[in-house]
Amino acid sequence: MLLKDVRSLPAREGGRRRTVVVGSGAAGLFIANELVKQGHDVVVIESGGVNLGSFEASEFATVGRRHDGIRIGRSRSLGGTTNLWGGQLVEFQAADFAPREGLFESRWPIRYEEIRPYYAKAYESLGIPSAAQADAPVIRHFLRAEPRFEDGLELFLTRWMKSPSFAVHYQSALRGPRLSLLLDHTVTGFTTEGPAVRAVRVIGPTGAIEHVEGDRFVLACGTIETSRLLLHAATGERCPWASNPHLGARFQDHLGGPIASVIPIDRRRLDEMFCTMVWSGHKFQPKIRMSESARTNENGLSVHGMFLYESSVSENLVYLKQFLKAALFSRRISSVRDLFTNLRACGRYLVPLMWKYVVDNRVFVPSTAKIALIAQSEQVPLRQSRITLDPSSTASRELPRAVLDWRLRGDEVGALRDFALRCDRALRAAGLARLEIPERLSASDPAFLDTLRDTNHQAGGACMAESEAEGVVDRDLRVFGTENLYVAGAATFPTSSGANTTFTALAFGARLVDHLSERHALD
Repeated sequence: MLLKDVRSLPAREGGRRRTVVVGSGAAGLFIANELVKQGHDVVVIESGGVNLGSFEASEFATVGRRHDGIRIGRSRSLGGTTNLWGGQLVEFQAADFAPREGLFESRWPIRYEEIRPYYAKAYESLGIPSAAQADAPVIRHFLRAEPRFEDGLELFLTRWMKSPSFAVHYQSALRGPRLSLLLDHTVTGFTTEGPAVRAVRVIGPTGAIEHVEGDRFVLACGTIETSRLLLHAATGERCPWASNPHLGARFQDHLGGPIASVIPIDRRRLDEMFCTMVWSGHKFQPKIRMSESARTNENGLSVHGMFLYESSVSENLVYLKQFLKAALFSRRISSVRDLFTNLRACGRYLVPLMWKYVVDNRVFVPSTAKIALIAQSEQVPLRQSRITLDPSSTASRELPRAVLDWRLRGDEVGALRDFALRCDRALRAAGLARLEIPERLSASDPAFLDTLRDTNHQAGGACMAESEAEGVVDRDLRVFGTENLYVAGAATFPTSSGANTTFTALAFGARLVDHLSERHALD
């Protein structure tokens, strides 16, 4: 139910409890949908509108290491950043939740076994059936047997949503009577009474200040905005979390980019193993990583690898894909003439592309395509890598500018070098390919990290921990010092694995819904 202003909110009749969710991105809409399914009344507050929007330049700044995602990897709109992503779903490994030597405060207050069942719940909510949730059946269908690699490496699959925009995926819930959606309203603060939050302070499009009351509050507005809001509120009087030194700390993102050129030995088998697969109407992308047992023994950073096929047609196909997304999600395009130019350029590939997709259920790759090994690496979490506020500048709707100081320790280059060398040995032993590794990476030169970029997998700033002395939220994602304020999303992650962070954030969201429902029953 779409509302125009706070006064349109339905009254809470019969003592019904209300959950207020701040943010309509992946975590926000997922949690709202799951709560509504369990009979809860939910209010979702979104600072953007229906159409795709971005954050104004006055609302953020970066110092230190370059970070592009804060500028181009976030969306202020219904659906949030799910309007910008491809919908790729990847699970964390058990080793990601275990304490690791050399990683500052890497221990999670929750075991992998506790979160594992919630991946299935998240899959189900996102339209991935149980038959498509395991790798083995898909791999057997295409390769007949699971490939075995040396050096502790394994092939695994990521899954892709058919509709990446959560605003589209959950549109039926958005129309229901139990979910109230308040767009173009920015949350700027909280009304508290002791450890309890009673309302959030919002500013609407006219500048009017209103308050939305509730019984439980969930911040699901993304890593940067969650830290900005908590830090800003902490400057006020009687804020329960004002003295927490961990607010905004341990910001993380994945380092991504090419780490080697791939020289095929057996091109047919290499393509068969690592080209994107389509099975039972779902898309799967093969990738490579260290196995669970190898990671447990080695205790290091997590790195995921994929093979990027580059050719003269690549730019045109990427353009067409972006055009289709623009058409589906009401984005603007630069020129229709550009569309036809790219269509002509791709014309001779369209027939084999469709044939490969329909008959072989694989994505076509020209035989002349060059291949690169692309890595996505976890970083060492650092206290100094953090989000702060610029009190001298007030951005839109009264919130101060967020300042990101993204830092690396530098030894990530060692993890990437080790991964590249492992892949080279394993691919050679399998008779698939050999790698040409850049000299700077082979020498473990930290300057090699400057060739890599952030990957829009922002995490940290409100990390979960056993106590307030170690983090911002507890194992149930409740903000320390409060009794009814929660944080959802990758902002709560102490470490970030080598996997995309969104899907694990949704698994924690499913667990949070169970927690809120249990408390609701007790109340």
